[in-house]
Amino acid sequence: MTPELPAIGFALPINSENRWSDLLAVMVATDPGPACQLLGLDVDPGEVHVEREVTVDSANRPDLILRVGNRRAAVIEVKVLAGLGPKQLHRYEEAEPGADRYVVVFPERLVVDTKHASRWQSVTWEAVLAVYAESSHPWVQTCAMAWQAHLDEALPKVDATTRWGGLVDDEPFVVAMRARASWVFANLDPPAGVEHDLIGSSAGASWPIRLYVPAAVPGYWAMVDVEERMGVRTIPKYANAATHPPLGPSVKVVLLQENVTTSAGFDWDYLLAMAPLMAAARDDWVQRTATPKHPHDRAAHQAMVAKGGPKFLGVGFGEAQTKINGQCMFGARFQLPPDITLGELVTTLNGTGELLLRMAEVQPAT
Repeated sequence: MTPELPAIGFALPINSENRWSDLLAVMVATDPGPACQLLGLDVDPGEVHVEREVTVDSANRPDLILRVGNRRAAVIEVKVLAGLGPKQLHRYEEAEPGADRYVVVFPERLVVDTKHASRWQSVTWEAVLAVYAESSHPWVQTCAMAWQAHLDEALPKVDATTRWGGLVDDEPFVVAMRARASWVFANLDPPAGVEHDLIGSSAGASWPIRLYVPAAVPGYWAMVDVEERMGVRTIPKYANAATHPPLGPSVKVVLLQENVTTSAGFDWDYLLAMAPLMAAARDDWVQRTATPKHPHDRAAHQAMVAKGGPKFLGVGFGEAQTKINGQCMFGARFQLPPDITLGELVTTLNGTGELLLRMAEVQPAT
């Protein structure tokens, strides 16, 4: 008879990456062999030494480092619910140079986008636990098997038929939405030339999916930004179909300007030149008048409308956001229903990628 697995979930809450990192360090230190096998490390497992969250400085603390003598065999960053901070992996690579492997571990159902950090390889928790479930060490094997069961139960299972708003009462709201955004990101297949990524909001409660292509004018991008319409401040801890149902994906189609210190130089005539393409692509743009907050953004919007532009063209982020990340963006949005399936959402976003390509070909007004 197979013994009952320990209730490891009490030691591994999914909102505590430190706990997950601690236990992974214990498993690898107890039996380094499976980790060396999975990562393709050409080392003697018996010589592997595990370091946990080595303090390089206050901003650069990789979760695990595997060393063989003075050699860095692997630098490992652990993720569960959280995403990556700006240039986080690049900082770790600079702080711990010359490692044989740089690795980000995350759940298969909660994808972390690492495409902009070329030296880092993605490894899922499922893959890590699968090799450790075959460990010859009895405790490590039992721990890994219990961990597998906990991971499978703790995260939502979604697929193409899952409805965006089909949350279960008392399901962690942010985790459920994170799983949906991850699935959509992983299954996107936009037209050639259109890139896409998955980013975490600064508040950590929303996961925008973006598609983008460089525009004809340097410094500008045609971009789609999609996320749950419910405002971050109103996102509940747990889902409740009666009082806090999701509102559905909000899709912004914008012209983004980067590497600027103010939004005052944004080319509203350039955006206006793209408006006919946007009107031809869809007829369900949200018609509410755009209301940029900063006086110079508001004045520029009003001038664009005076030239014949639609009043709703101007949704986005202006001066305040520019001061934070050096980017501003304005455009329009359409709202998708909460009962849209993830498969339908993928199809919609792939099609919107075609619109981005046409927008990117537009030349600025002269």
